[in-house]
Amino acid sequence: MESTLSASRPTTSPEQAIPAAARKAPALAFLRRQLMAMDVFIIGFMLLVILWTLLSMVAPGTRLYPYSERYQWAEMPKAALLSRFVIILGAYVIAQRFGIYYQRRFASVGIKAPLWLSIANLVYVFIPILLIPIVFNLLGAFISGVSGVPTLTGNPHFDPSVNYDRAATWWDLWMKQADVTLAGVYPAQWFRQYQAPWLTGVMLISYLSYYVSPLVCVVPQIIKRDWLKVRLCAAVFAGALMTTYVGYICVPATGPRFEGGFKAWLPEQPGWFGAPWWQNLLNDAEVIRWDAFPSGHVAIATVALVVALKYHRKVGLAYLPFVALLPLATVFLGYHYLTDVAFGLLFAAFAFFAIEPAAKWWESIWVTE
Repeated sequence: MESTLSASRPTTSPEQAIPAAARKAPALAFLRRQLMAMDVFIIGFMLLVILWTLLSMVAPGTRLYPYSERYQWAEMPKAALLSRFVIILGAYVIAQRFGIYYQRRFASVGIKAPLWLSIANLVYVFIPILLIPIVFNLLGAFISGVSGVPTLTGNPHFDPSVNYDRAATWWDLWMKQADVTLAGVYPAQWFRQYQAPWLTGVMLISYLSYYVSPLVCVVPQIIKRDWLKVRLCAAVFAGALMTTYVGYICVPATGPRFEGGFKAWLPEQPGWFGAPWWQNLLNDAEVIRWDAFPSGHVAIATVALVVALKYHRKVGLAYLPFVALLPLATVFLGYHYLTDVAFGLLFAAFAFFAIEPAAKWWESIWVTE
């Protein structure tokens, strides 16, 4: 584990301090010295939405689904959407350059960095926690105005007499039927018979545990100042998160709330632990309405749990009870279909079968020989 506490002074020039593994110019050496694995996933996704938005401005037909006025309420001018994406990417890249400088000149060779650079490196590590939620809330405008939303009227199960939420899509009707076929009942509706104030409160606490998942992933290693592990954990987390965002774009769905809206799915008896307040807060804060598939709560919290168990076990064990209930909680509270949960677990598995090995390979260039 590399140390940032050593008081020793560099005995080599900055150029000589670059690890020998990097000087041998392995595959994609230049890019791997300029971008951490976390950067590849975040910048790659940002470039995807930026280029797609640009393309849609000159070729409006470059959509996954035909345009529907039903979802016009979620749109924003494409120029405004594009500028926000560019600003977010620019802010991230500025922070990222400090992180690369810190890694190249100090952390990778075990030399103590100046205080200002150490602080800048912390900003780089934590800035995704600030920027990614902004990207998430912009995805609604991107999906409605750029990539497209499949209207539910094209689904054979569409019923014009039903009070559908304005964000309901073709995929919502499909997933409801998939759940009924798989389970023999509609799980989100079936669970309502077991709602009780204490149980709703417990389920909501489990659901809210998702929001601490970034901290569970990286904070223990930050405390240890093991920056290589910090960035590996962050890369796996960021890679998994970006893949769920791709899922939202490809399969926009609202969740069981598509029938009757949010209030129709609130328990008749208010849950313990301030559950109604939290539920309304989350509903008001959620700008995007097409984030059901896959269940990001299940996928990302599971990734954070496995990362914690692998790299800081005690934290993982403390987080385990909350995540264990999470797949049930998302369906019990009416946020997700059973199908979403199943694919959320598959996305989490993909993170460890593909994303983690790729991140380890990418950053192996920084390992000192």
